[in-house]
Amino acid sequence: MKKNIIQVYARTLSQIITSTEDLQKELEPYYTKLKTALDGDQLAGVSDADLADIQAEFQDGTDQYKQLNERLNKLQAPARFMGKHRNLTNAYQTYVDGCQAMTDSIQLADHKVDQNVFAAAETGQNEAMDHIIHLVTGILSTQA
Repeated sequence: MKKNIIQVYARTLSQIITSTEDLQKELEPYYTKLKTALDGDQLAGVSDADLADIQAEFQDGTDQYKQLNERLNKLQAPARFMGKHRNLTNAYQTYVDGCQAMTDSIQLADHKVDQNVFAAAETGQNEAMDHIIHLVTGILSTQA
């Protein structure tokens, strides 16, 4: 029974992480387009429709990350992983918060992006994802 709980936990955790990675791949073209425009001071060259599309895709992605986060929070960790799982849920929440902040940094009415918020969100997401990867690797490598 104990082995089964660990297997279910590991399988579900792997599914959540795979879904997260797939979603990141889907959002990458939108992020790249916006980041390139911001880095080149070319946001004016991005149409209103494209900026709205980027924001909509970011929000849809963030909503999906929120669903994955709920699933992660509901996942019952085996006793030996409870501490790491708690750290993982905190890191994933930080990641989701960063995604929402990045989405909210886009100001459609003014056709601008709050670059300070965007940069802070980007840094927060990167740090949270590094922590998530570290924790998941540790959990999955010791789950046998």
